[in-house]
Amino acid sequence: MKDHEICRERRFCAGCEACANVCPQKAITMKADWRGFKYPHISSELCIDCGLCQKTCPINEKEKHPFVFGEARAFVEKNSLYLARASSGGAFGVLARYVISQNGIVFGATMDDEYNVYYIGVESLEDLPLLHGSKYVQSYVNDIYSQVKSALTAGREVLFCGCPCQVAGLKNFLKKTYDNLITMDLICHGVPSQPYFKSYVRDLLKYKSKEGFKTFRFRWKQFKNDGASDVCVGYCQKDYYMTYFLWGKGCRPSCYHCRFAGGERQGDFTIGDFWNNKVAKLPIDDTQGASLILLNTPKAKALEGLFKANGYYYKVPTLKDAVSGDGGQLKHPSQYDIRCDLIYVLYKILGVRGPKLLFKLECFRMKR
Repeated sequence: MKDHEICRERRFCAGCEACANVCPQKAITMKADWRGFKYPHISSELCIDCGLCQKTCPINEKEKHPFVFGEARAFVEKNSLYLARASSGGAFGVLARYVISQNGIVFGATMDDEYNVYYIGVESLEDLPLLHGSKYVQSYVNDIYSQVKSALTAGREVLFCGCPCQVAGLKNFLKKTYDNLITMDLICHGVPSQPYFKSYVRDLLKYKSKEGFKTFRFRWKQFKNDGASDVCVGYCQKDYYMTYFLWGKGCRPSCYHCRFAGGERQGDFTIGDFWNNKVAKLPIDDTQGASLILLNTPKAKALEGLFKANGYYYKVPTLKDAVSGDGGQLKHPSQYDIRCDLIYVLYKILGVRGPKLLFKLECFRMKR
């Protein structure tokens, strides 16, 4: 089998790594393209043409369901420490703490000191902060699906949180339903590549170091009293990476064809930011973040008492109340335009100076 035969079209490959995890011969490795996005590469010497990679790939499932806005809730954690750790309102932390209290394992993306983003499993409350925080970049799955399966077959409770394509990859890899598995997918704009992201961070900290900044986070709650005044945060309209990300530019090609942005939510829960309370007018304080939670399955409904017990939890009746505009990534993928490719062409030729220059030109044009 050849590389391009796994997914129905290479441009649709989401890099979920389900094919690499399921291969019985370990014939598939993930290799980066010129932009830094990883794609499966098949060793002709090891491949036995069993077809498992094709059968496991979630992109090969052609059925697409229309978007239906279901049961949604807004949530804000009551515990100020837990709320401070959360990027949004703390929804992930509630489920994660519950699973750990059941002697379970929580799987999610972490970012190390070198700004590599990849999946790990966490079994203690002390290690749980490793999974907190937004990571607006594609995370590497590696062999995490196999680790999830091992925990499930051992009878342990498991929470898996990731992008919808990664949750879909896990479910296809497992090939069966587990009562002890809770899945949570994110409302996702799309994912830039890790090399592009890491170059951005290195450059940002280089010129921010004179202001005392030593480390980077995508989001940081300033009221957090832990002495971390050296944290540099990316801001929309102020730097190219964050602005283009929130505009949906510079993402993996598959993100512009994403079948999971819309009705095909993959997790028991879907979570994202809830910043639309000016419209919804719910009795919550969202100044330090609020979570939007979609309850997609009976399992999610059965667990919603955890949110009621840990915070302020209210029904969001309509899509208009949930999100502004036309529904964004709850209804459709980010929209492609020439900038999506131009960012990487310029980055490849000029390094970070390329997308920085493009962003400056855009800012100048918008001011005219």
